[in-house]
Order: sequence, then structure tokens, then C-alpha cells
Amino acid sequence: MKICHVINSLNRGGAESHLLDLINAQLNDGMDVHVTVIGEDNTESYSIESELLKNGINITRLNGPRMFNLFSYFSMYSKFRNEKFDIIHSHQPRSDFMVFRINKYLSKKSKWIVSVHGKYDTYLEKGSLSNNLRKYFMKRLSKHWQSASSIIAISEEVKSWIENLNHELNVEVIPYWIDIKNSKTFEKKGTVTLGFLGRLNANKGIEDLLNALNSYQLKSLDFKLMIGGSGTEEYLEKLRNMIDQDKTEKVNFLGYIENREEFFNNIDIFVFPSFSEGLGLVLLEAMSFSKICLTRNILPMTNYIDEDSGYLFDDVDGLSNSIVSSIQDLENNIELIQKKLFNIEKKLEKSSKENIFPKLVKVYEQSI
Repeated sequence: MKICHVINSLNRGGAESHLLDLINAQLNDGMDVHVTVIGEDNTESYSIESELLKNGINITRLNGPRMFNLFSYFSMYSKFRNEKFDIIHSHQPRSDFMVFRINKYLSKKSKWIVSVHGKYDTYLEKGSLSNNLRKYFMKRLSKHWQSASSIIAISEEVKSWIENLNHELNVEVIPYWIDIKNSKTFEKKGTVTLGFLGRLNANKGIEDLLNALNSYQLKSLDFKLMIGGSGTEEYLEKLRNMIDQDKTEKVNFLGYIENREEFFNNIDIFVFPSFSEGLGLVLLEAMSFSKICLTRNILPMTNYIDEDSGYLFDDVDGLSNSIVSSIQDLENNIELIQKKLFNIEKKLEKSSKENIFPKLVKVYEQSI
């Protein structure tokens, strides 16, 4: 089977991390895999390009700006016409739009599969012109998705969002897979370290986390917080100014994290206060490293974390209470912590590659 994946860039995020895992699994399954990238990578972030090249993947990189360069359409058309792929698998809205346009004009059309990695018009600040344009674009794009052979959503929440955009679409839910990387008993040590990892923007709830740290409940507790991820300098300055003077030494902004394994091995508790996610891959990553997780009490995060496997909160006060409870349990109730870690492993067993990858293969086979 000959496949071409199309994606906006190769900067590592949820979609790109999943793409790397998917390609590796497809190579092991004997598939012929190519990648088309419609724009440049951000030099400040880690790119998966070197890992793809190491595995012998043919990468075609178009000339940006994404979706607005006429020559990029000619290049994509030429590649699709000459290579005659069985499957073209697009992974982000701008990539979907370009594939839709090109595939219309191919005399021998490839089967088109769309993966929807998030609720794309729900992650932005309300009221701005760009947000309204994004919503309009997604509504229009959902009409184009009707031309696809299959539409894959990474969670039931994303599926519901897609069907709300266009009720005529048939959507199959296939989540990301994640394998347990660190299955061991918790070892009690000194100062408890909290961790957050993700893009630093208002949607990720990082402001709620800092407000929770400033609360009275945490004044007597011994802890530190490591914040991994990049954001605009203006937003970072806003976050730094939110931290009470007596807490500044407890909070460390690490910037972009390239070695994620090292990050997770250096924390005890992972805090994920995001307001909206398609799936929340970084939450699954934290679980795979056997970390106690605190997350907002909303779907899809509650599909993975509940009171038996972690700690849930609804608002800043709830987050403060969850931090206090988790730190105190780590220090005084190891039996409860071990039980939560055991339940995490049970939940992750359903999300293994052995369970998820065959579902994707089936979608490919049914499309041809």
C-alpha cells in the first residue's frame, strides 16, 4: 500500500507525534510511506524531520505560506499525479483544504482520509476577527470533508464537534495510542515537584494554575513547579507577573522541552488545567510515565483520569484543593497513590498500539 501523509509542518505537537508513531507502525507493516509538508518548521521548536529521514521517509516540502502559494498547489498536483498513491492522508485543516482542491483535478484520484486532531475553532480567544474567520473556514471545510473516503476523529468529543459542523459526515473514532514507559512503584523523596507541559496560551489554563499556587492553602506546603513549553514573550511576562513574590523561587519556566522523558522523570505530579482539548496527548504521556495527574473535570480528559486514577477539579479553588490533596497523599498515603497508579496502567492498556493500530489499518483497507 502506497501512502502520502500531508501535514502543515513537522514541529512536534500532538498531531505530529501521532504521525511519527503512525508512520513507524506503517513501515513495520510493510507500507510505502511518503510525507508532504505544506510549510516551514518553526526553528524554535523540535522538528520530527530528522527522525523521519532516519527511517528513509521521502519528504516533500512545499513553499509557504501555507495554502496561499499557487506554486505549492502545482507541486502537490505533480507529486500526486506522478506517484499515484493509494491513500492520501491529511492531518490538519490547511492540509485538508489543499488536498481537497488538488484531488478534484487528478484523473486518477487517490482515496482521501482525513484525521481531525482537535476541535479547531474552540481553542481561541472569543470575539476577535481571526476567531470568527476560523469558525467560518471550519464550517466551509466540513463541506469539503464530504469528499473524503473516511474521517477519523481522535476522541468522541472531536466526533461530536465534527458532526455539529456537518451532520452529514460519518466519523470514526480512533484515539492516539500510548504505551507504558515507566511502570514502577512510587518512591518517596524530598520536595514534591509539580509539572506542566504544553503550549503556553490562555486555552491551556496555565493562569488558573498560577492563581491556584498563590492560594492560602498552599502557603505551608513544600513544593516546586516546572513549566515546560513555549509562548509569546508578552504572555510569558504576564504569567511571571501573576506569581506572588514569595512563590517566585518555587516556579521555574523551562521553555521548550526537547527531552520529554527527562521532564517527566523529574516531576511527581502532572497538572493539566486545559479548558479544551481534542484528546490531550500530553496527559496520556504523563500517565505512561506513571505520574499522578490532576486535570480539569471535562471530557475528553475524564475518559482517562477520574478520582480512582488521579484528581479532578472544576475551578481555581478546586485546583488548589487537588494540589494540596495530591501533595499530602504523596507524603502520607502511599497506599492510595499506588492504587491510583495501578488504575492508570489499566486505563492505558486499552490505548496500546496493539489495540489501536489495527483499527487504522482497517480504515485504510476499507477505503481502497
